[in-house]
Amino acid sequence: MIETLLQKWRGLARRERRMVAGGLTVIVLALIYLLLVEPATVGRRAISSELPGLRAQVSRMELLAGEVRRLAKAPVVADSGSQLRERIEQSAASAGLGAMAQVALAGERIEVKAKGVPFATLVDWLDSVLRETRVRVVDANVSRDLQPGLVSAKVVLEASRREPR
Repeated sequence: MIETLLQKWRGLARRERRMVAGGLTVIVLALIYLLLVEPATVGRRAISSELPGLRAQVSRMELLAGEVRRLAKAPVVADSGSQLRERIEQSAASAGLGAMAQVALAGERIEVKAKGVPFATLVDWLDSVLRETRVRVVDANVSRDLQPGLVSAKVVLEASRREPR
């Protein structure tokens, strides 16, 4: 095969050889560009456009890591069951659950029963209680009411125990 190509090459006139060589040079340069240069520049542009978002995520993660370290070093306030119940009642009242939520102490656990409360309010309140009092949810039962957006819920909370390190 190579021999036949060489015979054809030798059979070409000098001007034709230059034209074929120039065409091959253009084809090789185009392939180099398409296979090596262009993918690299496209990838670089893509990375450059993603970089600010990734930096923002890293910054947010560093802030959250700092908060985790700060909270991990904070002493755990060992509230008695009744003190914890009072804090949860106050939190429920300030969140707008007030009379709709009944808070009761059951051994070391605290039961919160709420009827006809907006789901979003319940979830926001539960999130704030978990952060403020460092309790954990042991059991939760949420069922929808007849009115849209309202739920009845029973949530059992327990004080988090911190293991010594």
